[in-house]
Amino acid sequence: MSNDKLVKRGCQWDKHETTTIFFINSIKIRKREFRKHKRNAERLWESEKFADVQKAAEMDIGQFYRVVRKHRQQKSPATCLNYDGNTATNNGDICKLWSTYFSDLYTPNEHENDNFDQSFYMDVTEKIREYSSQSRKPFNAFFDVPYTDDEIYEQIKTLKCGKAPGPDYVCNEHIIYGGNTLLKWICYIFNIILKCEYIPLLYRHGIIIPLYKGNNKDKSNPNSYRAIVLTSVFGKLHDKTVLHRINKMLTALDNTFHDPLQFGFVPEHGAISALYTLKECINVFMKSKSKLYVGFLDNEKAFDKIWHDGLFLKLKEIGVTGKLWNILFMSYKSASAHVQYNGLTSDNFSISQGVGQGRVLSSWLFSLYINDLILQLISTNCGIRIGYLNIPAILLADDTTLLSASPKGLQGLLDCVQTYACKWRLKYNGTKSCVLAFNNNTDVDIKLGNTKIACKTDTIYAGTLITNNNKTFERTKIPLRS
Repeated sequence: MSNDKLVKRGCQWDKHETTTIFFINSIKIRKREFRKHKRNAERLWESEKFADVQKAAEMDIGQFYRVVRKHRQQKSPATCLNYDGNTATNNGDICKLWSTYFSDLYTPNEHENDNFDQSFYMDVTEKIREYSSQSRKPFNAFFDVPYTDDEIYEQIKTLKCGKAPGPDYVCNEHIIYGGNTLLKWICYIFNIILKCEYIPLLYRHGIIIPLYKGNNKDKSNPNSYRAIVLTSVFGKLHDKTVLHRINKMLTALDNTFHDPLQFGFVPEHGAISALYTLKECINVFMKSKSKLYVGFLDNEKAFDKIWHDGLFLKLKEIGVTGKLWNILFMSYKSASAHVQYNGLTSDNFSISQGVGQGRVLSSWLFSLYINDLILQLISTNCGIRIGYLNIPAILLADDTTLLSASPKGLQGLLDCVQTYACKWRLKYNGTKSCVLAFNNNTDVDIKLGNTKIACKTDTIYAGTLITNNNKTFERTKIPLRS
C-alpha cells in the first residue's frame, strides 16, 4: 500500500475517532442536562404537592411520611437555625428555637406596624368583649338546636381514608368504619359541646412540622420552611358540621357573602378561573390598544396574622351568633400547638392570631375576613370597566391583584387597600409587590403607603408567567426547558 493511501486512511481514522469523541461528549452533556431537568421537575412537583397540602390543611399519612423520609435522605437536615439573633446548632435547641419562632408568629405584636388604626382596634375589642361577656345570647334557630345523627353522618361521608392523625392519634378510618354506635357517641359529645359551649383541648391543639421548601433556600432561615399542621380528626369533623350549619343559614337568608371577584376557597372557583379572568381583562385592553395597569400585591403571612377580634366581629355581622359564636370564639381564643422536629417535641404555646392552619374552617374564615376589601375597592370607581362590569381587583386566597386604566386610578385602589389594611391589621409588603403596565413603556410612580412599588416587565401569577407585552412565547419556553 502506498504512503499516500496510508496517510489518507490514517486521516479517515482520525476523523472517525474525533467524531466518536464528539458524540460521546455530546451524550455526556445531554445526560447532565437530563438529570438537571429531572431534578428541577422533582423539585417543582414537591413544591406543588406541598402547596396543595398547605391549602387543604390535611394530608395523606402514608405519603406525608414518605416525603419526610425522602427529604431526610436526600437533603441533610438543617445543622443550625437562626432566628431573632439566636443560633441553634443541635436538635434540642433547634426544636426550642422553632417553638419560639412559631410562638412569636402567632402572637400579635402591637409595635409591628405603627400605621394600624388604634382607635378602631379599641372600638372593635370593646364590642367583642361586651358581646362575649353576655351570659345569655338571643336564641339562634340555625345554630342552637341539637345535632342529629343524620347531620353528622353526612359530614362523615366526606372524610377520606389515609389522612394523618392529630395529637389524639385518631384516624379518619376509625370514624368511617366505627358504625352506628360510634356515630351516636360522636353526636352525644357534639351536643355536650353545644350545651356547655366548650371545646375539648385536643380539638384546638395542633402539631406543627416544619418542612424545608427546597430550591437551595437558606436552611438556617425559618422562612425557608413550610409549616404543616396536624389537628384532631374529631375537631375537623366538628368544624365540618359547624361550617355546614353556617352555609345552610347563609343559603336560607340568601346571604352569599362571597363576591364574584373572590376566587380562592369558593366553590366552582379557583386559580384557573382567576387566571382566565385576568388574562381576558388584559386581552381586552391589548386589542383596543388601551393602557392598563395591574398591581400584584404581597400579603405578608396573611393566614397566620388574622386579627381574632376583627374576625369574630365579621362573623357576628353575617349572622353567626348564639352558642356557635361562643364555641368558635372559645376555640380560637384558647388554641395551642407544639413543634415536632426530628423526633423531638417542644413545649406547648398559645395561638393568638391567624385563621388556624390545619383547621377545616381556616380557608372559609380567611375568605370572610378579606371579602369586604372587594366591596370597598368597587366603591372607589377606580377599577377597569368592561361593559357593565366593574373589576377593580381579583382576589385569589392571599393574592390581591388590582386593575385600573390609569396610574391615578391604580393609586386610588392602593390607597383603599392601605386603609383597609390599617383598620383590619393586615400587612402588605410593598417591596415584594409589583406593577405591570400594558401598552405603556414609561415608568409609573405608584406607592403602597410610603413604599414605592417597582414596575416590572413580567411576574408569576397562579403559577403562570404574565408579561407586559402579553406574549406567550416566554411562557411557552419554560415548560419546554424543563
